[in-house]
Amino acid sequence: MDLNSLNLLVICTANICRSPMAEAALRHAIAARGLRANVASAGVDALPGHPAHPISITTVARAGYGDISGHRSRQLSPRMAQEADFVLCMRNTHRDAIVARVPQAAGRTRLLGHWSDIEIDDPVSGPAEGFIECLERMDECIEEWVDRLQRQGLLQ
Repeated sequence: MDLNSLNLLVICTANICRSPMAEAALRHAIAARGLRANVASAGVDALPGHPAHPISITTVARAGYGDISGHRSRQLSPRMAQEADFVLCMRNTHRDAIVARVPQAAGRTRLLGHWSDIEIDDPVSGPAEGFIECLERMDECIEEWVDRLQRQGLLQ
């Protein structure tokens, strides 16, 4: 972990679909601009040690964002939230859970879709197209975050 870089934490429910895809997409978007940040993910209700959903793995690979087959789910800990400069979550219910557990993180916890005022639904029980649409929606949100963080000089 680079101590001089911004720490970004992406949160969903189980840390097997949305947040691993968003973690890969965010890493890719930051690196594509020649910038650096520490990017990680976790789930508010994750069962630790589970691999990413197979369709998430395929969707990320097809998008060119790397191989997340080695991903293992992690439960959000207070320390993770405290060490993050920004905690980006998928739904307001996630934000509520994070703030309830780590009140100090309230000011740094936002929806991934904050700038568009959208929540990102879980594609887990749907077809592959739902995962693709989910990643496309997250990509739009991620580009807005990276734009704003870069303009503010937080990503370098």
